[in-house]
Amino acid sequence: MSKRPTRRQTLLLSAMVLLLITLPALLLLPAGLIWLWQTELIYPWLAMLALLTLSGYLIAVWMQRRLAPDQPPASPDPAETLQPAITPPSDDWSPQDLAAWQEVQRLAQSTDKNILGSKTLLQRSAREVIEKVARHYYPDHRDPIWNFTLPEALLLSERVSQQLRLVLLDQVPAAHMIQVGQVLRLWEYREGSMKLYRGATLAYRLVRLVNPISALLAEARERILGVAFDETSDYLKQRGARIWVEEIGRAAIDLYSGKLQVNTEQLSNLAASDRAIQPPPGPVQVLIAGQVNTGKSSLTNALLKDTQAAVDLLPMTEGSSRYQLKQNDETLAVLIDTPGIDDDASLERLAAQCADVDCILWVIAANRADRELDARALEVIRDWFRANPRRSMPPLVLVVSHVDRLSPAREWSPPYTLTPPTRPKAIAIYEALQHIAQDLKVPDADLIPVRLDQGPDGYNIDLLWALLQERLELAKKGRSQRLQLLARKADWKKLLQQARGTGRLIKNVLKR
Repeated sequence: MSKRPTRRQTLLLSAMVLLLITLPALLLLPAGLIWLWQTELIYPWLAMLALLTLSGYLIAVWMQRRLAPDQPPASPDPAETLQPAITPPSDDWSPQDLAAWQEVQRLAQSTDKNILGSKTLLQRSAREVIEKVARHYYPDHRDPIWNFTLPEALLLSERVSQQLRLVLLDQVPAAHMIQVGQVLRLWEYREGSMKLYRGATLAYRLVRLVNPISALLAEARERILGVAFDETSDYLKQRGARIWVEEIGRAAIDLYSGKLQVNTEQLSNLAASDRAIQPPPGPVQVLIAGQVNTGKSSLTNALLKDTQAAVDLLPMTEGSSRYQLKQNDETLAVLIDTPGIDDDASLERLAAQCADVDCILWVIAANRADRELDARALEVIRDWFRANPRRSMPPLVLVVSHVDRLSPAREWSPPYTLTPPTRPKAIAIYEALQHIAQDLKVPDADLIPVRLDQGPDGYNIDLLWALLQERLELAKKGRSQRLQLLARKADWKKLLQQARGTGRLIKNVLKR
């Protein structure tokens, strides 16, 4: 069996092949110069060559200045001109996670595009991102970067590897066919290949001087294309650098937010226990609250389509009644019907229930002007979620009841058009909605006027259902955050199971 050529032999053979191919063209250059000398055209040719070369150079410089900005733009304040992320944030991130993502975006926007060409710069930027995210979650910790467990780090590396594999298979041509050994061999030949390429380029540029006009046009074209290519290359490098920072930041957020502490089995067990006592974490938890005598129980019956709702009653907690809201035998949510608020003590009870809430139906009477307690109660809810940034503010629907009692009281012939209102009752309903939105500081889209004393067929109950189903989809984000926090609580059974596993491992080692 013959020996394979060495690397040096391969380069020499390639150079000889290139020389044999380009030799005929290279011989034309001295032959042409001799002919010009014999015909006494050498001096006009040199003058024309100099003139055309100078003209081409000036044109290329002018084009380069036109394509490139005269002065680099002033560096804007990243906090004021934060560009949209290349990769969007996760849907289940909490306000605290989104705030960390903003910090990552500021770093991504100011990242130098040249980091992609240096392993050292890549590692340095990754560490900067990780330290920024760790400090965000643990601002008072002495060394926050190490605030994670070994299982979390292993799970993170597993997720990143899986994502990288999918990216390679989906976006890199022939990634499933190219072997690592082939890539390494190409990398070994990179220096010799670049020298060979530069030599061939120089030879080609010398050969084309036989035709000065063609050579001039080719040089100008290469200069112009070089400027455009450099700008495109800079854009791609900057985009790649941003993606690098964003993906590092995303992984760091998942790590330091504690999401990796929870495994899929724990979440599945929690989600399946929709009849747990304290409280059911499975379906979306919908809080029905408001002042006394505003129609909360009537709303519950209208949604359940059953005045005997107590048949589906779940275990009660602190005076609250829980009902399963079903549609086609599928549990959509759990309705938490709370006692009406009427004093400061009821506001404290309301605040204590916020941890178990994913969506809020706030019932307010359209014919009552005493809305100060409603405003205070909603502010209590907002304050609780501001103080707990790991949870997002639940979607809110303001159910405006007793609209039939507005003036004129005897008029009731729905439907009513509110945009714009024309009939006296419609005008009264519209004005009530405007005052409620202003007093409670909520957008108009969160309010819906209803009549509840007619049960499931009452005024706008169908629209309430449609709005509620839309908000239940949004509430799944809060439900996911709630499950994450529940699963991260200390599990003594898990500790005992690990202790037994350690005992078995020690026993097996001692037997050996």
